[in-house]
Amino acid sequence: MTRLSILLEDALTAAAGADRPVAPVSLAVDFGAAGEGELAVTTAVDRSTRSLVFVSAKATWPDGRVAGGGQGVFRVVA
Repeated sequence: MTRLSILLEDALTAAAGADRPVAPVSLAVDFGAAGEGELAVTTAVDRSTRSLVFVSAKATWPDGRVAGGGQGVFRVVA
């Protein structure tokens, strides 16, 4: 796994499980521009049901270029 994929997976998991325990069902990472510096990650919960949480994330370099993005589906653990 790359640094970017680990960073996005962690961010997606944190966003999906912010208020309840979750387990990953599906994760996808899309790679963008290479660069240097510290990555900034933004996340969003796109949809949430009683049993599933759909989230997305985007990582950007300090100059604004997109380093990559990710999407995930997480199952809510009872």
